[in-house]
Amino acid sequence: MASTKTFQALPPEDAETLVAVMQRIVPHADALLQEVVWETALAYDSQLVAQGEWRQQVRQHLHDLDRRARQQHGTIFAAAPPAIQDALLREIEETEFFQGMVNATVTDYYNRHVVWEAIGYPGLAQRDGAGYLNKGFDRLD
Repeated sequence: MASTKTFQALPPEDAETLVAVMQRIVPHADALLQEVVWETALAYDSQLVAQGEWRQQVRQHLHDLDRRARQQHGTIFAAAPPAIQDALLREIEETEFFQGMVNATVTDYYNRHVVWEAIGYPGLAQRDGAGYLNKGFDRLD
């Protein structure tokens, strides 16, 4: 977490859990892409500043993940190995909270130009008008 920006709505322990959840939603190993997850978490946090009731609900869900991790594995969620984090997230994957977290994470994360470059998406730079629809990506071997 090399960013110099700080969270505004969430205290450090909740921010750490939030980042860990988002890292499992978009689990890229590249250090640069992990920094983007941090930026995505900061963007989510900035939205929580003005949403007091939702902020409290998010904190409760993050605390619940930590409680589950402690009870089942003796550690907080952020410190658990990825396989354990995934198992804990599978337990809540049908909840409105987790589905909202997936939507918010994916929307912000994949809307960043650095991610576009890393995954080879030309984004707005593609000016041939053809887009991806007619490039054969709908044909599988």
